Amino acid sequence: MEMRTDWNDLIKALQDPIFDRVLVACHRSPDGDAAGSAHALAYALRKMGRKARVFCPDPFGKEFSYLTGEEEGIPPFEPTHFVTVDVAEPDMLCGAAFADRIDICLDHHKNSRVQARYRFVDPTAASCGEIILEVIRALGIEPDAYLARALYTAVATDTGCFRYSNTTEKTFLAAAYLSRFAEKNDFYKINKAMFETKSRVRLLLEAEAAENVSFASHGRIAYLAVTLERQKELNADYRELDTMINVIRQIEGVQVAMVAKEREPGVFKVSVRSEAPFDASAFCAAFGGGGHVAAAGCTLNGTGEEVLSALVEEGERRLS
Repeated sequence: MEMRTDWNDLIKALQDPIFDRVLVACHRSPDGDAAGSAHALAYALRKMGRKARVFCPDPFGKEFSYLTGEEEGIPPFEPTHFVTVDVAEPDMLCGAAFADRIDICLDHHKNSRVQARYRFVDPTAASCGEIILEVIRALGIEPDAYLARALYTAVATDTGCFRYSNTTEKTFLAAAYLSRFAEKNDFYKINKAMFETKSRVRLLLEAEAAENVSFASHGRIAYLAVTLERQKELNADYRELDTMINVIRQIEGVQVAMVAKEREPGVFKVSVRSEAPFDASAFCAAFGGGGHVAAAGCTLNGTGEEVLSALVEEGERRLS
C-alpha cells in the first residue's frame, strides 16, 4: 500500500469543521467507480452538515441517474476545498481551475500523479469505492440505502461484477457489508443496468468490434480504432465506445486488447485490457498514461493507423 498521508491525519482533516464547502471531483468520461465514489463522498459530507457537491468535466450518463438525482436542488455555493476521487492524472480534470489547489486526493491507481495536501493512494484496492467506504466508516457514518447504491456501483463496476483479477476478499466483504443497508432488489437493478441492459447502439458497436478487430503477435494482441467519422456513422456517443473492448478481450487467445477511440480530431484515447503477465499499466506508461496491471489507458495523437501502429509495435516488443 502506498500511503503518503497518515490515515489518521486524513480523517482528522475531514472531521475538522473548517473543511466545508467541498467540491468532490472525478475524472472525465466517468465510469461507475468515479460516479459512485464521488457521489458517495459528497453525500457523506452533507450528512455531516457540510456543503458538498460533485464535479465532473463530462456529463454523467443517464445510467447514473439514480445517483445524480440526489444533488438536484442543492443550493449553489462557492467551493473552498477540493477533493479528487479516482483521478490518476491531472489532465483528467480537463484544466479545471482548482487543479493546482487540491486538498485531498483519494485514489487506487498505482501511478497516481495528482498532487494534494493530503494524498492517500492504495493500489491494492480493487476500486476507489473501497477506499471511500473505509473513509466513511472512519468518519463514523453508517451507510444508508443511497450510500449502499453509490458504493456498490463503484465496487461492482471496477471489478466487472467481481469477475476481474483485481477482485479480492476485501471487495467481497465490502459488497456484503453494503448489502445490509440496500433496499430490496437495489443491487439486482444496478447489476442489470450496468452489465446486462444494452441499447441498440451498444449492440451495433459490439458487432462493429467483432467484425473489424485485427490481430497481431499470433493472436495474442487484438486491436481496433474508432474514428470520429465512424462514430458519426454509427450514431454513437463517445462514452458508449467502452463496450467494444469487452468484446475483443473475450476472444480466445487474446492476451492484450486495445481500442483507440478518437475523442477529437487527431487525438485518440486508448483503452487497454490485459492478462498476466502483461502489465497494461507499464505499457500505457510508455505513452504517458497509466492505470492498473490489467486495465489502463493513454492518449496518443495522429491518425488511427499511426496510433495503432505505435501501440502494436510496443505490444509486440513486450510480448516477445
